[in-house]
Amino acid sequence: MSIAASAAGMAASAAGFWKDRSARERGFLLAAGALLLAAALVAFVWEPGLAARKTLSAALPRLRAQVDDMRRQQKEVLALRKKVAAEPRRGDLKVLLQASAARTAFAQAVERSDSLASGLVQLRAGPVNFDAWLQWVESLQRDLGIRLDSCRISALEQPGMVRVEASFASGSPQATRNAP
Repeated sequence: MSIAASAAGMAASAAGFWKDRSARERGFLLAAGALLLAAALVAFVWEPGLAARKTLSAALPRLRAQVDDMRRQQKEVLALRKKVAAEPRRGDLKVLLQASAARTAFAQAVERSDSLASGLVQLRAGPVNFDAWLQWVESLQRDLGIRLDSCRISALEQPGMVRVEASFASGSPQATRNAP
């Protein structure tokens, strides 16, 4: 027997059941069905919706406070970034370079650092891992505002190892170039 034939048989038996009932029984069955549908809607739709609304209503003030706090912190971060960018780096450039180099993997390879009359600091190091050197120069610029003015890099026999002679300046390129 196919599914369609089975469905047709069930529909026929339901129709027969309905016809066999009196008007009063039909009314009672309709009222019971409507009541059952209303109870199902309340239990499965209305109550969960009210519970979710209550939970969200309780969480909303806390979430709004967090958003306000994040916005305030964002403004503080932007203000601090502007302040740090505008503020010249204080301190002796040579001391800053030596302290930063001392925290690197190639600290033992730094041979000498000399302050020059033009406000530059010359540094010699070798053998130095080239990738470590590049990362250090990047961190100097990003964190301390120290820029690489000139550099001579010589490759060594060991792969990835170099000898470096570099001069560093603090501040903007124009400030160093116009210095006496």
